[in-house]
Amino acid sequence: MEFEGRISRVLPVRSGTSQNGNEWKRLPFVFAYYESGEQRWEDKVLLETWDQNLMSQIGQYCVKGDDGKVVVENGSVKLNVLDIKCRCGFSHNVKDVKKRDGSGTVTMNELRCYRLEIMPAGNAAGTVAQQPQGAFGQAIAPKTQVVYPNPFQPQETTDDDDLPF
Repeated sequence: MEFEGRISRVLPVRSGTSQNGNEWKRLPFVFAYYESGEQRWEDKVLLETWDQNLMSQIGQYCVKGDDGKVVVENGSVKLNVLDIKCRCGFSHNVKDVKKRDGSGTVTMNELRCYRLEIMPAGNAAGTVAQQPQGAFGQAIAPKTQVVYPNPFQPQETTDDDDLPF
């Protein structure tokens, strides 16, 4: 599945050693998107990538300290932009993983990013802001505020309001 959206949060890189002795690294991040143009609420999913190229693309937006290491605040990597606008392709799968203590298996979701295309920052001088798009290029309707009547305030009535419903 591929959607246009934004990376709203990046978590620290996780690393370890597999049972075979191979070292691994993966980068988890929160991807927020609209599945369709009619959708009012943003979907968010925690994705992971094992791809070093994708990690370095995201790493360009991470703030680094004087020691050259990524700055982590409140469990998240500090970004030098509010959101990273991108087009992200991800797959989903379910896998059974053996417990470390050998007492059985655990079933887990696996959401993995396989494609990431970071879009240039908009609203720079001389650029025109584009309308956000959802899956398959449909335009996302701008969010509107819905105002509901106050149930504790008397409503005006007219003589034409004699309908039973």
